[in-house]
Amino acid sequence: MRLTPQHIPFARLADLAEGRLAASERAEAEAHLSACERCAGQAAELGRVTALMRADTSVDAPPAALSGVLGLFRARRAAEPEPGLLRRILATLTFDSSSLTPAFGVRSGQAAPARQLLYGAGDFDIDLRLAPGEDGWTVSGQVLGPCDAGGRVEMTGEGGHASAALNDLCEFTLRPVPAGAYTLRLRVGGTEVEVPELSLQA
Repeated sequence: MRLTPQHIPFARLADLAEGRLAASERAEAEAHLSACERCAGQAAELGRVTALMRADTSVDAPPAALSGVLGLFRARRAAEPEPGLLRRILATLTFDSSSLTPAFGVRSGQAAPARQLLYGAGDFDIDLRLAPGEDGWTVSGQVLGPCDAGGRVEMTGEGGHASAALNDLCEFTLRPVPAGAYTLRLRVGGTEVEVPELSLQA
């Protein structure tokens, strides 16, 4: 003899609430509900939901209205750009003005001209100018290639962090930073170009 009676399956309780059970089955189920608090609670909730559904007088929206709403969602999805993968490129140094012999006529003690570095990175060429000053080193440059305004340049390293947006000519100038080693990253569209080991030293 089982001490705990078996509960009525949910599907059978639903049939009871909707009146689909035969008289004998209904009597058996109601006898169980009188002794089982759990099943009685589920049956009462199903009866309440069934009564609400039967009393519902809502009218379906016209097919034209439904089609119009779905069309709005499809148009919005089509207008949203598909997420793309970020392409990362490591820049390669192709020119360094510090390797050139100083021109005759430059007087001793005169401020050294800005150091020019040229990098190649896929479809891009990057022209960097490194200029020492009283407040630190100023890094400026221009991106040559398929560049649109809206890109951004960030430089991080021993002396901290500096960033700037590209202007309409794809030029930028970072705030002065202390001497040290830095990494410069340029992001244009879906491409990120990295210039590693950028040394700012006198």
